[in-house]
Amino acid sequence: MISGRNGQGKTSVLEAVYLLATGYSFRTRRMEELVALDGGPLRVAGVVDGLRGPRSPAVVVDQGERRLLLEGQERNLETFLGTLDLVALAGEETRILREGPDARRRFIDRGLAGLRPSYLRDAASYRRTLAERNALLRRVRAGGSSPAPAEMEAWEERLSAAGERVRRQRRDYVLRLASRCGDAERALFPDGEALALRYAPSPADEDLPAALARTRRRDLALGFTAEGPHRDELEVSLDGADLRAFGSAGQLRAAMVVLTAAKLDLLREDRREAPLFLMDDFDSDLDEVRVDSLIEFLRGGGFQALLTTSKDGVVARLGTAISRIRMESGTVRVL
Repeated sequence: MISGRNGQGKTSVLEAVYLLATGYSFRTRRMEELVALDGGPLRVAGVVDGLRGPRSPAVVVDQGERRLLLEGQERNLETFLGTLDLVALAGEETRILREGPDARRRFIDRGLAGLRPSYLRDAASYRRTLAERNALLRRVRAGGSSPAPAEMEAWEERLSAAGERVRRQRRDYVLRLASRCGDAERALFPDGEALALRYAPSPADEDLPAALARTRRRDLALGFTAEGPHRDELEVSLDGADLRAFGSAGQLRAAMVVLTAAKLDLLREDRREAPLFLMDDFDSDLDEVRVDSLIEFLRGGGFQALLTTSKDGVVARLGTAISRIRMESGTVRVL
């Protein structure tokens, strides 16, 4: 547990670890914003030891460009992922259930990429094909000549093939995620409320080729593809009620902890070793009962966790089973 007043650097420690594991920040998508105002480059490096032996990942960011390194050799993202397995509840992850479906699609896709880095290729293939079809639709809407039916059918065939690969993997992932919620759900919802997940693909009730053919005329008028995996949704409910619409701040936060713990369990099963669990503002929006339940869950979880809090009272309740670190002006002090 990392404690300290706001602005002392607690979240920056988590961000550095997250960057080392994923190649990205959880606070910004602009790499140049990671580098201090007085210049760069930024470098984060570490040593990871596990069943596959010691490995040395590093990330370098300079002038907005990112380099991913393993044992000093530059690697692409697909090869880099999996060197340090982690799940995180930090940054935008905490707002997934409050925001629109884009955030929940990213939640699914990041979990899939962590389990199966090759999924990045399938997702990128769908995005590229979607962008090309949309460019054609925009040209027509801007007054260009309408493409021949055979040309549209060819684009729809390519988009459908890429989209079906994405949908199949997303559906399987959500089903597996839902099956792993039990222990954390019982800890974070001690009154017995039932958390449910549902993958809601777009379109809901037909295959992609049929949907694209059906909506072709509308898409030409709109200038974009109105249905497909880029409109998928993850629905999360508590005792049958949509959490986004009816959940309290505490229920939303508790649900995200449950989903994050389920992601951790999936990774642990796949890798046969426990990933690292990151959680910023550990006790945010949680009442004392849930905080105590979460502490007990973490103690018995069998995984390493790196947590932050600004409340000294929470630190005092941890006991000796959880190591404690104090951050003051960017300096780490072990308690």
